[in-house]
Order: sequence, then C-alpha cells, then structure tokens
Amino acid sequence: MKRFLIIYAHPNPNSFNAAVKNTIAAVLEKGDVPYTIIDLYAERYNPVLSLDEMNGKTSDETKKYQGLITSSGNLVFLFPVWWFRAPAILEGFFDKVFVPGFGYRFKQVIGKYGIPVPLLKDKNVLAVITHGAPALPVKTIYANAVKYRFLLGFLSFCFYLWRCKIVQLWAVPFVKPTVREKYLRKVENIITKQVLKQQHSN
Repeated sequence: MKRFLIIYAHPNPNSFNAAVKNTIAAVLEKGDVPYTIIDLYAERYNPVLSLDEMNGKTSDETKKYQGLITSSGNLVFLFPVWWFRAPAILEGFFDKVFVPGFGYRFKQVIGKYGIPVPLLKDKNVLAVITHGAPALPVKTIYANAVKYRFLLGFLSFCFYLWRCKIVQLWAVPFVKPTVREKYLRKVENIITKQVLKQQHSN
C-alpha cells in the first residue's frame, strides 16, 4: 500500500482546513493505509530561504522532508488561499524542498532554452484549496489565477499533470454548515476512491 503524505498549512487547529485534514486521516485509518502529516505551523517550520540554501546546500530538515516525499506514493496539499496564493509558510516549503535535482531538472531544447522535466512523476497528487471568495468572481474576473498558478507554476514542474487533481472549496467562511459538510463528504469520497483504486491494483 502506497503511503499518503499530507502537507498541511493552516495555523488554526479549529479551522475548516483542520476538519478536512481530520476527514482525510479518518478515511486512511479506516482503510488501514499508512500516512504521515507534515503540519508546517505545528512544526514551526521556517520558510525563509537562506543564502546557503540558495547556493545549493541542503539542510538536514529539508533532507527529512524530501525523504518523506520520496517514500510516499500519494501527496495531499491542504491550504487556504491568502492573496491569491498559498500561505507563505507553504510557499517557502516549495522553495526549499522542491529544488532542481529533487523536484525537477531542466532539459535543454535549443540554446539557452529548456523545459522542466518532472522527477516526482510516480506520485499521485491531490490539492485541496479553500477559498474565502465564491467561485464566480474567481473563475471569471480573476480567471482562476490561484488554481493555474499552482498547477502551472509548481505542479507541472515536479509531477505528471494527469496524476494531479485540484479541488477548490468555495466561500468557506460564509457558507452554511450543511455546505461545509458536503465539502467534507466530497473530499472523503475522493480519498476513498483513491484508496480503493490502490487496493485493487495491489
């Protein structure tokens, strides 16, 4: 059974993000699926990229996280949208962990031009993104910039896009409890199907 790694970025243990995290964990425990949670705020992760790290030095902490990613077949990114992006703590995690040589490499095409080649193409990726805004303005006025920035500016570099799924949960602070419950069941169903698919392929 391929391990799940949940990379979670929300400071409030009573948030809806925490409820999503707990829902995913419950499904995995029910299916007897091994999983690990990286709770960036609880671990007091330092997202600031140092000069040494920029120059290619890999810290022991980063090696630990890279080891968890390498040993996991399924990655789940769970975070709220702040200023059209993930929280800074998660953005810094991307900067420090998914570096060239681990997350991707560049293949020269011609002259100075190249294309990124994913090095984590064996992973299944699920991103659960919670929004404060409703879907209509985000998808129309802002062309769903949050989704496509994450998809094209990160996932496409490190993973096969056909193995990536993004779930957006809308207007979370303003919807009724019944809608939040539907959101949780949606995520639960996605994880359940992923677990069942794994079990049948073993």
